Amino acid sequence: MNSKAARFIGYCLTIGLTVFLMSSSAATTTTTTTAIVSIAVTPENPPNISVHANLQLKATATYSDGKTADITNTANWMGFNDTVLTVSSTGLVYGRSSGSAKINASMGSISSLPVTVTIVSQ
Repeated sequence: MNSKAARFIGYCLTIGLTVFLMSSSAATTTTTTTAIVSIAVTPENPPNISVHANLQLKATATYSDGKTADITNTANWMGFNDTVLTVSSTGLVYGRSSGSAKINASMGSISSLPVTVTIVSQ
């Protein structure tokens, strides 16, 4: 075999191997994106707490792939009556005065159903 033919064959083998390796690595690389589809706050029916007492709530996200994760410390917590209670950024409720208030947790545009917390006098 002459040197031109050997170089041509070597060149073809190099190109073929490069294309094969590139296509093999591309075929095994997959990117999956899961999104939160719902958030649940627990306990769903929280016990009454006294004025100046605390209650820890938990937020659990369900993702589009069916998996769940605790998002208590990363969720956005919202209490709907600051005169009755406050809720911290980690879901800790503090009773300020007698009454009831709703609380929910959210991430982005997904919000939980609200839970009602009742604060009772001591």
